[in-house]
Amino acid sequence: MDLFFSDLLYLILFSISLPIVMLIIYSRKSSNPNLPPGTLGWPVIGETLEFALACQRGNSAKFVKDRINKYSPQVFKTSLLEANMAVICGASGNKFLFSNEDKLVVSWWQRLMKKILCFPSVFDETLVRDNFKPPTFLPQFLKPEALQHYIAVMDSMAGEHIKIYWSPRGEVKVFPMAKKYSFALAFRVFMSIADPRYVEMIYHPFQILTQGFLSVPIDIPGTAFNRALKASKFIHGELLEIIRKRKMELEQKGESAPRDLLSHMLSSLHENGDVKSEMEISTQVSCLLFATHHTASSVITFM
Repeated sequence: MDLFFSDLLYLILFSISLPIVMLIIYSRKSSNPNLPPGTLGWPVIGETLEFALACQRGNSAKFVKDRINKYSPQVFKTSLLEANMAVICGASGNKFLFSNEDKLVVSWWQRLMKKILCFPSVFDETLVRDNFKPPTFLPQFLKPEALQHYIAVMDSMAGEHIKIYWSPRGEVKVFPMAKKYSFALAFRVFMSIADPRYVEMIYHPFQILTQGFLSVPIDIPGTAFNRALKASKFIHGELLEIIRKRKMELEQKGESAPRDLLSHMLSSLHENGDVKSEMEISTQVSCLLFATHHTASSVITFM
C-alpha cells in the first residue's frame, strides 16, 4: 500500500491542473431520487484516497462502516478507482446480489483492473463488448467430484510449504505465506507446473501487479501503475510461452498430455464456435490466478 503514496505527487499536480469549473459542476447535488444516499467525493479520484488510507491502517471495513452509519445500513453510493458505484450491505444485500446474477446484476470488473490484468488487445475488446467473463466450463472443472483428484496434491503441497516456510520461523505472518502457498497451488492445479523456482519467479512480479490496483492510474515511469503494467507484460509473456508449449504437447502427445485447466481452455471454443486466441487464454489465466490468489489466501488466513 505504501506504493500508493509514491504516486501522490503526480495526483496533486494533476488535481491542481483541473479547471475550477469542474469542481463547481461536480459539487452540484443530484436530484435523481433513484440514487442511494452518499457522496462521490473529489473529482476523478472520488473517495479512493480515504479507502486507501483505511486499507493501509489495516481497517478497510471502517470505510464501509462509517458510511453505513452516516448514510444507510442497506446501500450507499461512492466513487473508487475512477468508477461510481453503489455499495450494497448486509445479509439481504448479499442475497439480492447472489440470487440475481445475470438477471438484475452482472459481473463487473473495474476498468483499472482490466487494463492491468488483460492482454492489451483483449482489454480493447472488453471495453467494446463487455465479455469479461470466466470460461463457461469452469464450474464443471471446479466441482467437488473433479477437485477430489487434487486432494492428494493439495495435502502434499501444504505439508511441504509448512515444512519449508513455517516450521523454521518463531513467528509466522499467515496471510503473506498463505498467498505464496495458494499461488503455487494454482500453478500446479491449473497448469501442472510444480517447479518452485519458476513459480517464485512469477510470484514477485504478480505482487507488483496486484499493488497497482489501488494506485493512481498515471502511466509515468516510477509510479505503481507503471510498474504494474510492466509486471503484467512480463507475466503475459511467460503465460504465452506456457500456452504455446502446451499446444505442442497436445498436438504431439494427445491424451497423454496433462489434462488440467489449461488444456481445457485450449480445447474449448467460443459460443459462436470460434477458437480462443492465445491472448484471451493468457488473460483468463491471469484473472484466475488473481481470483484464487486473494480469495483462497483470505480463507486460509482466517481458518
